[in-house]
Order: sequence, then structure tokens, then C-alpha cells
Amino acid sequence: MLNTGGGEVVLAPATDSDNSRTLMNRLRARVFTASLTGLLGLAAVAVVTATPSVAAAQDSAIEAFKAKHEAVVKLVKDNASDAKLQAKVDGLLDYDYLSSSALGGPKNYARVCGSRCDEFDALLTRLIRENYLRMIRKAEKHPVEYVGQVEGKNNIYKVTTRVKIEKNGREQSITVDYVMHKVDGAWQVRDIITDGVSLAKTYRYEFNKIAKAEGIDGIIRKLEAKLGSLDANP
Repeated sequence: MLNTGGGEVVLAPATDSDNSRTLMNRLRARVFTASLTGLLGLAAVAVVTATPSVAAAQDSAIEAFKAKHEAVVKLVKDNASDAKLQAKVDGLLDYDYLSSSALGGPKNYARVCGSRCDEFDALLTRLIRENYLRMIRKAEKHPVEYVGQVEGKNNIYKVTTRVKIEKNGREQSITVDYVMHKVDGAWQVRDIITDGVSLAKTYRYEFNKIAKAEGIDGIIRKLEAKLGSLDANP
């Protein structure tokens, strides 16, 4: 600035040096802004890209089984009420599929059980639930080893676990596979394979023989006898 002597202040004209510095400062600001925008854009892309994989992992059959199974184990250890245990187990096991499969599948189910379908379903559901809880109680002292999962046809997965149980005073290690599919968007168990023996196939073979000789009445009697044996040996 220049003082003219009359108290008036006048701005001095900008020099070439001043103009160069101003231009460089503006260029630096633009470069910084562009770099920052690019970094933020990359971060946003990284977040969007990672989100589906995290969601997929959480929705996998093995993760769903682990969460539900561990919830049941915790209730068993906490001596929870029968109502709480039943609610948790019933959210994991697909009794409808197991009942239908046990009588030869959807095409044969209604024909075999006839007017006693509801009774059959209730008894088989109770038997499966009780046996599942008994297995957990036998193995509750030892952590479950979640080996992995294998994808089959039609979005059906087999989740493999290893557990240690107490039997006749001795510790035994067994492999338990849980065959899972989605029911109304939620993963449920449709078969339990213990050391290579399928629960669904065992029921189908056993009930098919009884049905041929005694019909659904014989199957009902067999289920009642199995439950009576469990009640007598808690």
C-alpha cells in the first residue's frame, strides 16, 4: 500500500511475482481437494464392497447353525425352563420336513398317516427334540468343533461338527453332520447324521416296515414306546 500524504491509502498494483504466487496457491488447493475427494471415494467403494461379504458370512449355514446351537447349549448350562429350551430348539429343527420324510416324502405322507397326522407329528417332534437335547447334555462339558460346511444341490448345506460325549463312563469323539436348508428365509436342520447314520433315513426305513405290517397305528405305538423309554430314563 502507498500513503499519498493526504491520508488516502491506495493499493499498489500487483506484480508478476504476486500473480504467480496466487496461481500456484490455487493450483495446490485444487490438487489437494482432488486428492482428498479421491481418497474418500476409494474408502466409500471399499466399504460398499466389503459389506456384502460380511453379510454373506453372517448368513451362511454354518454361522446360523453355530449361533442357534450355542444359544441352546447356553440355556442347557443355565438350567433354563423347558419352555425356553423348546422355543430355541424348535427354531433350529425343521420338524415338518422330518415328519414328511419319515413317511416317504410329501407324496406319501398324508396317505400313510391319514386322520392321525397331527398326532404323529406331535409325537415325532417331541422325540426328535428330546434326543437332540440329550445329545447336548452329554456333550456340554466339551466345546463343539465346527469343522466346516459343504454346499449341495438346491442351496442345501451340510455342516460338519465334532463333539465329545460321555458314554458308559468313557469319553468318545463323534462326528455329527447337520443338513440345512432355508425355511421362510431362515436356516433350519432337515437331517442329523451321526457318524454316518442319517436320522431321516433311519426313521423312513423303520416306519416303512411298521406301516406295511401295522399301518399308522403301529407307528404311533412305536413312538409312544420310545418316548416312554426316554421318560423312564431321564
